[in-house]
Amino acid sequence: MQDVDHLVLGLGGMGSATLYHLARMGKQVVGIEQFELGHALGSSHGRSRAFRTFYDDPLYTELAEAALPLWQDLEARSGESFVHICGWLAYTSAGNKSFERNLKALKESGTSFDLLTPQDVAARFPALRIPEKSIACFTPRAGFLDPARAVTAHLAEARKQGAVIHEQVRVEQIEFGRDGCKLRTSQGDFRVGRLVITAGPWSGEVLRELSLPLRVTRQQKFYFEPDDSNSLRPEDLPVYMNYDTGNYGFPVHGPGIKVADDTHGETTHPDRIDRTTDLGQAESLRNWLACLMPGNAFTFLSGATCMYTLTPDEDFLIGPHPNHPTVFISAGFSGHGFKFATLVGLTLAQLATDGSTTYPIERFRLDRFS
Repeated sequence: MQDVDHLVLGLGGMGSATLYHLARMGKQVVGIEQFELGHALGSSHGRSRAFRTFYDDPLYTELAEAALPLWQDLEARSGESFVHICGWLAYTSAGNKSFERNLKALKESGTSFDLLTPQDVAARFPALRIPEKSIACFTPRAGFLDPARAVTAHLAEARKQGAVIHEQVRVEQIEFGRDGCKLRTSQGDFRVGRLVITAGPWSGEVLRELSLPLRVTRQQKFYFEPDDSNSLRPEDLPVYMNYDTGNYGFPVHGPGIKVADDTHGETTHPDRIDRTTDLGQAESLRNWLACLMPGNAFTFLSGATCMYTLTPDEDFLIGPHPNHPTVFISAGFSGHGFKFATLVGLTLAQLATDGSTTYPIERFRLDRFS
């Protein structure tokens, strides 16, 4: 039996960040990951995740703005490059209510943005041709993160501060107690003072006794090689999204251009998910890309699978366990959480050390569905 002051269960986006912030606070902290570090079986892998402030709720705009300097500080400390501020371009046909709510929230938050016509878009971003009669919104303080590098940086910096990391360790049982927890794992047992659970799509399984209303969906993303990469790199092209269809894409970064559909996929289980590439969906997105960038041609490279873990209201779950005050949980990031990962990690670290946080997380209470 090992005695540990703080233990983080799950070392993807949120867990690696929590480990990092706890270690920086000088805490004795251990991290456990059931797979290899940096694995591609959850929701925090690959080379790009959108970083946007374009939300229909000022709270998320506020939190995204708060996360950005934390990401940039991690870049500076680690020497890694994983924050790409190239802007976010959202476009839609007239009358899209979701788009209009986003604009309203932007105005309320005071975030800088530009409204653009199709002609403005073509002039500013020569590769793009959005449909006639569309309206577009460009937010400059946005872009994308490289999640694989960001997770690696969090873990490496945590280790420098004394964190101990165990990979390929499965938790077999958690015994919750008044003064802490006992974890039985495939490689030994731990007696833990403060436990932070960041299990991603496996959260429903780990926290089965809470009956959290979490739904895991299968999502696919696809990579295409353009014939000509000129005007398609982050210095020339923003992240772009059609708010009528949910299709979105990135500049050239890593293996070509990544595109995906943000609509929710079929319900699945993280241990039984179908990872077969949907070539029909790939062709549909290639056609969308070809229409959006008519001066280019695109060759299919590969597809990949990840998961969304959805709550009914698509707000996050962050906070103490309703029945065990030494256990802290984050889950249900509903397909838009990675941009906040380092902020969520700091929030959980504050909760696990001080019992409170400086960030507005009241809406994310775990017991709001009970």
